[in-house]
Amino acid sequence: MDTGDIVEQRGERYYFVDRRGGIINVGGLKVHPEEIEAVINAHPRVRMSRVCARKNPITGALVQADIVLNVDQRSKDEAIAHEISALCRSNLPPHKVPSRITVVDQLAVTSGGKLARPNG
Repeated sequence: MDTGDIVEQRGERYYFVDRRGGIINVGGLKVHPEEIEAVINAHPRVRMSRVCARKNPITGALVQADIVLNVDQRSKDEAIAHEISALCRSNLPPHKVPSRITVVDQLAVTSGGKLARPNG
């Protein structure tokens, strides 16, 4: 059965990388949202994040990220977006760095508890 999952073999094990429909095409370069989310979620103030595409007339799409801060970190601190952007710039190629980072109160999850992703 084709699930649409993209996996990568490392040694004797297979690791989930992404879902085929979730890849973002930035000027012909493929971006896996989960890779960027892993970098963002490593920040100590971040509880969870969702990365998706934002349409762009020149590159086709740009990367954008919505983040939810840890409960004890919720403040009006605008500097968090700059911290996340710097973290991404130091750990990711330029085309994978989110062009827009938004702090949100919550992210939608499916009935199974997985992060709900926008269609298309």
